[in-house]
Amino acid sequence: MATISRLNRMWARFRDDPLSAATRAVELARAHVLFRDCQRAEGVSATGSVRVVNEGAIRLDGGITFIGGMLATELISHPGASIHLGKGTFVNYGVSIEAFEAVHVGARCLLASFVRIADRDASRRGPVIIEDDVWLAHGVIVEPGVTVGAGSVVSAGSVVTQDVPPGSLASGNPARCEPLRTNGSTHHKESRQWLSSSAS
Repeated sequence: MATISRLNRMWARFRDDPLSAATRAVELARAHVLFRDCQRAEGVSATGSVRVVNEGAIRLDGGITFIGGMLATELISHPGASIHLGKGTFVNYGVSIEAFEAVHVGARCLLASFVRIADRDASRRGPVIIEDDVWLAHGVIVEPGVTVGAGSVVSAGSVVTQDVPPGSLASGNPARCEPLRTNGSTHHKESRQWLSSSAS
């Protein structure tokens, strides 16, 4: 019954806007191929290239969008490691997520182009946790063992070496934190508009 209902919705979309429906179908099909070795919920889509090395476990919740661009995104899970991306997260082009132990990205997060997240480097190691509703701007580096609290924003080019409290603005190298002053989720609305325009 659920399958028939889904097919009816798809047919209605196709009748209303054939080009948009066809584009969406291609994005879903691309994700099906790219993430065939991953645990993937319904509605994961990709408009561009993603390099996937899954020797551990990669879990993608529903509604995640990988946006294409000049460089491929990469998800690398080494043996025994896990990567988990939460529901409704946007991942822009050129993002690199590498896990030797564990990297967890929460729901509705926004990862801008060239963000780097890894749980091991030459001097540090430890799981990385990005909580729900976090915006990592262009070129952010999140170092091993760091937790970025829910609702936080990390400004472009920042290097996060220590935990970021929930609802903070982190900026600089190394990143320093201050309370984030916004009305509701303004930064997410603005960034989602930007991501939508950059995908078209």
